[in-house]
Parts: sequence; structure tokens; C-alpha cells
Amino acid sequence: MRPLRMRPAPTRSPLARLCRPSRPVKAVLAALAVASALSLAGCDGVGATPTPQYTAVPIGATPWPNGTTGQYGLRIDPSLLTRLPKFVGAQPIVEDAESEIVAMGNADLAKTFDGYVAAKAGEIADDNWLALVIGHFTPENQTADFYSAWVDQYAAAGCSQASAVTATNQETVGDFVVDEATCGGGPTVFTLHLDSGVVLSMVSDGPLDFGRQLIKAIY
Repeated sequence: MRPLRMRPAPTRSPLARLCRPSRPVKAVLAALAVASALSLAGCDGVGATPTPQYTAVPIGATPWPNGTTGQYGLRIDPSLLTRLPKFVGAQPIVEDAESEIVAMGNADLAKTFDGYVAAKAGEIADDNWLALVIGHFTPENQTADFYSAWVDQYAAAGCSQASAVTATNQETVGDFVVDEATCGGGPTVFTLHLDSGVVLSMVSDGPLDFGRQLIKAIY
């Protein structure tokens, strides 16, 4: 477990860091293809009144029930979701095949992870929503420096459509040391280690704080 650390808000715009994307940054951009769009919902705080959509089979049906492999070798692995609760805030967590299709088309993401899955709780029009990815770093990427880079760059990308990162910190939530970033437009970005080499990153918005709820419920 890394020692707790406090990190000041970036002195330059996170968008500036994304102008010259490294491989981790480009991988993050693929991972956030949908999450960045979701962040738009937090820019002005305006959204339609949600109509709850519940399902009897959360984390359920996927086009690839046993996983699949994209053209560049990225392995979609639904089993990575098994440590998550089935619901967060009474909203089912469901696998996000749209995001996974985008991810499989990104060669840099395939070099970052050898296992990957995307999921969500709620929709962009809801008062509370969560978009998440879980990935298993390839062996060569299982270093503290690479993890730190992923934390910062996922936060920058997650807040890129929500007035950028305004603050970062690290705290213990339940059994996990969690890196957090606050977007100026409202959403919060969380990243934490689930296991050796397995990382959970998510963008959460709304008064119910789905992200923090989920972390507390992980087993």
C-alpha cells in the first residue's frame, strides 16, 4: 500500500498534457470515450428527471459472455466485474458494451492492459451516474510510476469535458487507498488497486456519490 499523499491542483491545464499524448494518455482517452461524454452532464448541472431503468440481471448479459479479443489484442474479460456489488444506490451496475467496442479499436489500450471491462450505473440524464473501467495491467506496466501516470491522466481525461481537474487528493475509503480528482464541473474521478495489477477507475457524479458507495461495498 502506498503512503497517503496530498497533491496540489495541477499548475497547468490537464488539457495541455493531453495535447502531446503518450501511450498511457491515449489509452486513457479510449477508456473514457463514453465517460468524457458523460462528464458533460456535470458541466452545468442541468439534466432531465431520471426514469429508473432496473433489470433483474445486473452485471448481466453481454455480447461476449465469456469475453472476446479485439483486433489489437485487447481482451474483454467480464470476470473482472465479479468483485463489484450488483447495485450501487439501488441502481444496477451493467456491463457497457459500447465503451468496450470503442476500447477494442484502440491499439494503445491493448498495450496497457491484458484484461479489460467497462460498466456503468445510471445514464447521462440521471441525477446520479457512474462510468467505470477495470483493467489488468500487462506485466511490464505493473510499476508504481505507470500506475501514478494512469491515475493522473485518467483524471485529466475524465475532467476534460467538465472544466478540468481543480483538486486532487488521496484518502482511505474502506479497505482501499483511493486517488481522487475533483472536476470543476462537478464529477469526481476515483482510481484504486483492486488486486495486484488490477486497477479500477471511474467517473462519478450526483449527490448520492455512487463512486464512494461502490468502493465501500467492494469485497
